[in-house]
Amino acid sequence: MLKLLMLIGFALQSVAGWTATQTPFTPNVYLGSALAKQPNETRGQKLFQQYCVQCHQVGAVGLAAQNIPALAGQHSDYLIKQVVDFLDQERVNTTMHQQLVRSGLNNATSIADVVGYVANLPINSAPQYGSGKQLEQGKQIYEGFCASCHGQRAEGNGDLWVPNLRGQHYGYLLEQMLSMATAQRTNVSDDLHRMFTTYTESEFVVVADYLSRWQPD
Repeated sequence: MLKLLMLIGFALQSVAGWTATQTPFTPNVYLGSALAKQPNETRGQKLFQQYCVQCHQVGAVGLAAQNIPALAGQHSDYLIKQVVDFLDQERVNTTMHQQLVRSGLNNATSIADVVGYVANLPINSAPQYGSGKQLEQGKQIYEGFCASCHGQRAEGNGDLWVPNLRGQHYGYLLEQMLSMATAQRTNVSDDLHRMFTTYTESEFVVVADYLSRWQPD
């Protein structure tokens, strides 16, 4: 029900924007369309291999050296929303925005197909780790402040667009937490941003290290 209400709100905002600008590009409308599509994973695999594999690597395990995230096994609804956010620059990343537009991965069918393929791949079993120091502190912070949304096993919640954090690279996790704390990542709630501002970088380091060591179920 919550997601339905959010989608209705997105659609109304997009219709208003279309009336004002007379542009057919209304990302928030086809967020709902992409979520409703039945993905063609065979086509999605071809699209991924053609346009995505160079950065996200075979098996969608990411590239730790460049802080490119693992996507394999992520919740499909969460991934779809991130793609749409990149397209309409609600989540700012010029490289991702341009690549999605250039490759033609800017329509509901293609988004659903690629995400359908990636979401069903095995979760990355060998992510980058941190130093391994103070993991107990990382565990305590995670269980005290993060598990209520992300789950006791960092599994996330696709229905609420909360990502699975297992199999993700340490460096990417740390980068995203710092980006949220400094409001550089803008497609998160104000409440989440405010919560992140209460932590220090050293606390982000130990949480990211702790999370990166979670193995897939």
